[in-house]
Amino acid sequence: MADRPDSHSTPLHDQPFPELLGYPCQVVISGDGQWIAGSSVMHRYSRVAVYRAADLSCVHLLTFTEEAESIAFHATLPLLAIGLDNGHEYGREGGLTLLECDTGHRVDFTDPAWGIEPVRWLDDRTLELTFFAVDDGGDHLTTQATVVREDWLGLTSDALDLTALDRTLPGPENPRVYDDVSPPQPLLRTLAERAGRRYDAQGGVRAVAGLDDGRVLATRMHVAVECWAADGSARWSVPALSASGGTRIEVAADERSVRVAVSGPDARVRTDFLLVDTADGTVLDRHSVPFSAALSARTDGIWAIRDTYNRSFGTEPPTPPNTQIFAAGGSDRIGSVHMPDRYDLVPLQARRCPELLYGRSGGNVVALAPDGAIESVLFSVDVPLGRVVYASDAAGAALLHGRTELVRRDFPSGEVLWSRPLESEVVDLDSRAGVLHVLCADDSLVSLDAVDGTVLHRRPLPPYQPLCLHAASDGTILVGTSAGQILRCPTTRVQGRTAER
Repeated sequence: MADRPDSHSTPLHDQPFPELLGYPCQVVISGDGQWIAGSSVMHRYSRVAVYRAADLSCVHLLTFTEEAESIAFHATLPLLAIGLDNGHEYGREGGLTLLECDTGHRVDFTDPAWGIEPVRWLDDRTLELTFFAVDDGGDHLTTQATVVREDWLGLTSDALDLTALDRTLPGPENPRVYDDVSPPQPLLRTLAERAGRRYDAQGGVRAVAGLDDGRVLATRMHVAVECWAADGSARWSVPALSASGGTRIEVAADERSVRVAVSGPDARVRTDFLLVDTADGTVLDRHSVPFSAALSARTDGIWAIRDTYNRSFGTEPPTPPNTQIFAAGGSDRIGSVHMPDRYDLVPLQARRCPELLYGRSGGNVVALAPDGAIESVLFSVDVPLGRVVYASDAAGAALLHGRTELVRRDFPSGEVLWSRPLESEVVDLDSRAGVLHVLCADDSLVSLDAVDGTVLHRRPLPPYQPLCLHAASDGTILVGTSAGQILRCPTTRVQGRTAER
């Protein structure tokens, strides 16, 4: 059974099929029209979600460390067949999973040497499997087999041995056949409309921020930045030239404008940095560079970009300074730093920080002056800090950071004040009102006392693959996801400290 959103976590951009993460690959409908199944396939990772057609509720969510390239419903039974292939060029493995949608009964069969794609039901009794592998010489091998059974329900794991099936080579009289399937996004859009809902498949919220008046700014696919009212209605949207959309946003202290980094159609040769009016989405300033670059900013609005693409030496014009610093509110360059080794000075992109922080290759953390000519060495670290947020609270100024453990360091000395291991990798973090909020890769949101590291609350989030979070001034924790959902998680006071509900 798929996890359901917590009653205190409400989606701002509420659309169906979020379990497919905005990347549906194949969608099929059961013969009786009661079930919808969709696959979402990434590199050696995939999901298959099963929905009730009546209300589009997710009933089953299966995850695989292989690619579920092919799914097919039995003609009359509520039975879904899933073909699996690990996608490895020289070491194929795969399998077959059968899921009974009404009962949830699942059985898995594996093949240690062949992937399976596609799977096809030839009739009520017969399932056809196409096996795929690569031999030592790099040649692609394909064989086919059929499995015939009178009863396909309630199977156990020993009911079928894939390696023992009689296989044939596809030929002119028995070709490798793929069923004609409808393009997934138009089909999902039609299914959503039948249920009285909307689906536009615009996922990938890579940055989100809540304003003091309750409005929400976010990036997503094909969008540089968009604005939502507190009631969830769309206010304005600035389109992006690329499908990836905006990658990072920095809101000005007065919240009248927001700086956005947007990759070009070819991220290697263009990045746009837009300054957008938060009132109506007017683009106030646009600075473009002919290379891939990352955005950093100080709380006073001074911002910087760093060249992040390693172009081949001698094949293009001379590389410009790989760190450029600009005045607040515009694109007037006030400083620059050029390092022969572009990886010797890497921005930490610390959130809410009054300084431009960078990491040196030797382990030093430095603050770079706006003119780029002066840098102050603050402290040294043995491993990268990971996600970073600056905080100033009852215990003083500090950097809170983490990858697989959370750390509080005094700022600017870098003295470690506390550390706490995590059960999952940090995706993003933010701090507000003395509480550190941490978004984890296991779809959980953890809130800690920023002063002493005490865990205040741990909550599972819906399985929509979280990408970013922001702690808004009204106490709301905003979470952006791959699925395109923006989750709003209210906070409350617990024993004198702010924590999630």
